[in-house]
Amino acid sequence: MARGPEGYIVDTNVLVSKRLRLLERLAAEGARLYVTPVTLLEYMNWAVEQRNRALARGEKSRAEGYERLVSLLPGLLDALGIEVLAMDIDTRDLEEAARLVRERAVDPGDALNAVVAKKHRLGVVTGDHDWRRLRDYAAEVLEPPP
Repeated sequence: MARGPEGYIVDTNVLVSKRLRLLERLAAEGARLYVTPVTLLEYMNWAVEQRNRALARGEKSRAEGYERLVSLLPGLLDALGIEVLAMDIDTRDLEEAARLVRERAVDPGDALNAVVAKKHRLGVVTGDHDWRRLRDYAAEVLEPPP
């Protein structure tokens, strides 16, 4: 009998989209939820980029909202029971991620997370279509409903 995933990596786009009901359900069912340092960096870069765009348009209040999102991220992770997963990758893992970038045309963050998911037998919660090309690296790929 096949076992299910040991937990799920939460992809950046799920945190950004605020489509958190699936995460809440998984947590209530006792699933372990994780983010990687890659996910945290992508989230913070996204928020800073959005802040800078808002400032360039003169939208100071909106820019402050994006700054708040960075500050609120630790509390969101705590509220959803999401743990930060150390990636513990080595040069062979990095070579494998680089191959995924080249051969499957996925972004480097997804490639690194894919290698970690495979290594730890984790599923992924994502709305990113790159994961359709990485399904063999995740124990399960779940997409939150719109």
